[in-house]
Amino acid sequence: MKLKKPKRLGWIITALVVVAFIVISLLPKPRDVDMQTIQRGPLLQTIDAEGQTRYVSTYLVSIPATGTISRIEIEPGDSVRAGQVIATYTPPEMDARQRVAAQERASAAAAMEREAKQRLAALRPLLEQAERRAERTANLLASGAISKEQAENARDAATQLRSEAAAAEARVATLGYEARAARAAASAAPGQRVAIEAPVGGVVLRRFEDHARLMTAGMPLIEIGDPRQVEVEIDVLSTDAVRIRAGMPVLIEGWGGSDTLRGVVKTIEPAARVKISTLGVEEKRVNVIAALNEPPAVLGDAYKVDARVVVWETPTAVIVPISALFRIKGVWHVFVQEEGRAVKRTVSIGRQAALEAEVTDGLAAGDVVVVHPPEDLEDGAMIE
Repeated sequence: MKLKKPKRLGWIITALVVVAFIVISLLPKPRDVDMQTIQRGPLLQTIDAEGQTRYVSTYLVSIPATGTISRIEIEPGDSVRAGQVIATYTPPEMDARQRVAAQERASAAAAMEREAKQRLAALRPLLEQAERRAERTANLLASGAISKEQAENARDAATQLRSEAAAAEARVATLGYEARAARAAASAAPGQRVAIEAPVGGVVLRRFEDHARLMTAGMPLIEIGDPRQVEVEIDVLSTDAVRIRAGMPVLIEGWGGSDTLRGVVKTIEPAARVKISTLGVEEKRVNVIAALNEPPAVLGDAYKVDARVVVWETPTAVIVPISALFRIKGVWHVFVQEEGRAVKRTVSIGRQAALEAEVTDGLAAGDVVVVHPPEDLEDGAMIE
C-alpha cells in the first residue's frame, strides 16, 4: 500500500528554507579590518633631509707666483701621491720690490705652517684621552655598568677628534708645501723652471687649467681630495636644526648602495640661509655636517644622499602603529583582537615617532591590534 504525501510538505520545506536564510542573514557577521601584531624593538625619531657628500680634506693647488705654466697632463680621477710634480712654471725676472714681496709671502706661509703644527700638537693629547675614555666605556658597557648611549657618546667623541686630528695633519702638510713653494718662487732665478708638487696624496677632483699660458700668482690649477675621509652636508630647516646636537647618530640612505651608512653629527653651522622650496615658499635652511664612520670607496665628492639624524632612540620598546591609536576624552585606546572580537583597551603612550609610538602600559609583544579602526567599530564586535 502506498503512503500519501502531505499536500503541504513542499510549502513547509520552502518556508523552513526561507526562515533559515532570514536567520542566517540576521546573524552578526565579522567585520573585515586590518590588523597588526605588536612587536618589541628599537624605536627612533629622526629628522629626514637631503644631503650631499664632500671630502673632508680638499686641497686647491695654485700657482705660487706669476709665471708661464706648463701644460698639465693630469686629469680628474687620476691618483697622485704627496710630492709628485704636477706642473712646472717659469717665473719672470723680478725687480727688488717684487723679490721682497715674494720673500714676505714665503715668511707668511712659514708662520701659518708653524701655527698649524701647534694646533695639531694641542689636538693629539685630547685625541689620546678620548680614545682611552672610549675604550673604558666599551669595557664598562660589556660588564653592564653603563648604558649603551654613554658608550656611544664616548665613541662618537673619539671619532670626531680623530677626524679633526686627521684634518689638522693634512693642513700641516698643505701649509708645508705652500711654504716650500713660496720659498722656491722667491729664490728662483730668471728663466729657471720651478716645479709645482702635490701637497698630499689623493684623487684629482677638478682641473682648472690644462694649457700652457701666463698666469698670475694664486690662480688655481687642480683640486685634490682624500677619498678616505668623507662627510655629509645635510640641508635642514632652521626649526629642525635647533633640535640637533653634535654627536647625534646619522643614518645615510639613498646613496646608491643597499647598505645603510652610519655617521655622527660633527657640527651645526651657526648661520641660516634663505632657500626657495619647490612650492615657491621661502625657507630658512641650515647645513648640518656629519662625519661618516666607514665611507665606501665608490662614494665620491658632491654625491646626493638621504640623511636621517637620530634625535632620540629607544633600543627595546613595545611598538604600536600610530594608526591603531585613538583618543576618548584625552585617553589613548586601541582595539585588541581577542578570540575573534575587537576589545577596546586603554593604553599608556611614551615617546612617539612619525609612524609608531612606544607603549608603556596596556599592550605586550604578540598582541594583535586593529589598525585604522572604523569609526563605527564597537567594543566586542566580531572581526576578521
